[in-house]
Amino acid sequence: MASSKRTDQKSIWGHYGCPLVCHHQSPGKPHHKVKQEQSSSSQDTAERIGREAKRRHFQCRVESLDSYEVANLINELLVVFVCATTGQGDPPDNMKMFWRFLFRKNLPPGSLCQLDYAVLGLGDSSYPKFNFVAKKLHKRVLQLGGNPLLPVALGDDQHDLGPDAVIDPWLLALWDKILALYPLPPGLEIISPDVRLPPKYTLHYLDEDSPHPSDGPLQSTVPRAVASELHPFAARMVSNQRVTAESHFQDVRLIEFDVTGSGIT
Repeated sequence: MASSKRTDQKSIWGHYGCPLVCHHQSPGKPHHKVKQEQSSSSQDTAERIGREAKRRHFQCRVESLDSYEVANLINELLVVFVCATTGQGDPPDNMKMFWRFLFRKNLPPGSLCQLDYAVLGLGDSSYPKFNFVAKKLHKRVLQLGGNPLLPVALGDDQHDLGPDAVIDPWLLALWDKILALYPLPPGLEIISPDVRLPPKYTLHYLDEDSPHPSDGPLQSTVPRAVASELHPFAARMVSNQRVTAESHFQDVRLIEFDVTGSGIT
């Protein structure tokens, strides 16, 4: 099986259901991970997987499941879903379109036969439908012919150590599986946790009397489009106020931006 997977592509996919999607490609190898959920913890987990992927020489993009063109899922080779359960077993708002498509009755049983996948769920065992979305997603992808890398992981907020009690060992096992299928090229090694990765964002500091960001280093290189995750609007910060006392150990701030002309309401 490992030998059959040694292609020139590696792809991991990520979505979080407050949804998050990570898509990254290493040189010549596609690597995808998908994550979906409705809380910051699921997005944080997806971002963590993205960072770990970069340490294994992948590039990663994280976005919502509903931002992903789900019809392209049949072309993916490797996907990791990170999803949370909301309410009484309902899928998160930002994965509902993805959810409806995936459960269409007319999808062929073998449509995802080339897909290796894993599902990481985040939930709370005090609710009756604990990690229902993760369990159901895992079962549905399996029905469509997907090949599970690991049993579905069920993170639990009620655990003494929190969801990390499940997430940490599960991720170790996941990377062992992935690297067995897609080994690092000769001469490359996993980047040590002691090495700081390149920053995800770049900040440009502007003087108060500087021209509008659209005339400076924040000028977009693409034609003006409706503001979105893929086409962000360069907004000027108009205020930055600390709302906690100077003596408080946390520096919490209220930051306001001028979004005039962005179409954001």
